[in-house]
Amino acid sequence: MKTKEEKLIQYLFPTKKKNKTTNDSMDEKQKYDRRLLAFLSSDKLDATLYRRILLQIPTKIIPRMANPLLLADFLTSSYETQNNASKILALHGLYILMTQCNLEYPFFFGKLYSLLTIDLFNAKYKARFFYLLDIFLQSSHLPVNLIASFAKRLARLSLLIPQHDQCLIITFIYNLIIRHPTIRIMINRQQTQSIDSNKDIYSSKELDPNKTNAIESSLWEIESLTHHHHPDVATCALTLMSLRKKNNERDIHQLLEIDYDEMFEHDLNRPIRSDKKKDKTKNSECPINFNMTVSLFD
Repeated sequence: MKTKEEKLIQYLFPTKKKNKTTNDSMDEKQKYDRRLLAFLSSDKLDATLYRRILLQIPTKIIPRMANPLLLADFLTSSYETQNNASKILALHGLYILMTQCNLEYPFFFGKLYSLLTIDLFNAKYKARFFYLLDIFLQSSHLPVNLIASFAKRLARLSLLIPQHDQCLIITFIYNLIIRHPTIRIMINRQQTQSIDSNKDIYSSKELDPNKTNAIESSLWEIESLTHHHHPDVATCALTLMSLRKKNNERDIHQLLEIDYDEMFEHDLNRPIRSDKKKDKTKNSECPINFNMTVSLFD
């Protein structure tokens, strides 16, 4: 037998999909709002249930509510008090309230920008973060300074992150430029024009992405990656630096889960090019940088 508390949790946060959840009457939705807020303000939330709630807010909880804006305080508090994994989920809920319920939350992109650190690339939630970041930065109405700051911060991080994540970041910046052509100037601008007294004009310590001067800088970090020792990274960087106006966005989803093991397996299975045009279908032996010795003094 389930306890009253277990039944309440099952009612508020169902694990199975319910049919016609959006066709509830207004009275039922208001009743749901009252029970939900009372539960969220109680001390019965453990870490697992807390994360489950944040995951369900955009798709399951908000459609059942009469007034989704009642979640604004809970989501704001979640960002301030929870770990980084929960912070990005809280921002997702706030983004839904901003785009669908006209919530005014001017600090959204500043908080999102602050999550772009080197620690992000060692976290389990990295794939979810970039999946959501791609959604958050889709609007063509975002200020150019804001988009330039995200592109520049990602470019700076691309010099420090693990190799298997570099193609993801370069492709993400590539899509930002396609989506927001105004920041294309960061590719065309020469490095000497964006550096004053051997210092990049971009302010990496500025917390407000609208005040970093990123649009006055350049993507010299990506230019440096065109000389990367790994051919995939170098090719991605060259593709970005030679970006044309008519190019289309690239799919990043296949890059979200790549790790060193998968990259190593890909390199092992990479076909070896043959110099002979007639033998394109045949694999040739891998070239080496020494000759096999026959005797001691040969």
